[in-house]
Amino acid sequence: MWAFGDEETRLVIEAAHERAIGRVLEWIEDEVAVIRHGTDGIYRVRPPGGLVAARFRHYEARSGRPLLHDHLLLSVKGQRLDGKWGSIRATALHENTVAASALYNELVASESARSWGWRPSRARSRRGGGR
Repeated sequence: MWAFGDEETRLVIEAAHERAIGRVLEWIEDEVAVIRHGTDGIYRVRPPGGLVAARFRHYEARSGRPLLHDHLLLSVKGQRLDGKWGSIRATALHENTVAASALYNELVASESARSWGWRPSRARSRRGGGR
């Protein structure tokens, strides 16, 4: 819809895209990312100052077709409350990649739909004849 929509459609989707990225990063910071420290990383704390990330916006896929998307690179280092830097547990980030993607997709879709005044409807069962 972003690629072929009018200006208003593109702006709605781009705004939803921006907010979804922010909310997904908040979720990662609050629920996924932990800094390991101590012998063998036995202590784990959330990064109190958030994550360090770089973000790159693209408007095309590798094929050249229109595709709004961002690439986010997260640092594997995070600052603890004591000011020291520790390693972010990369395994936790990797294990939650699909969940982060699904959360992003849901947020963009629901926010865009709400902006256009669309309301969810109950899905009809194919087996039950729509009852």
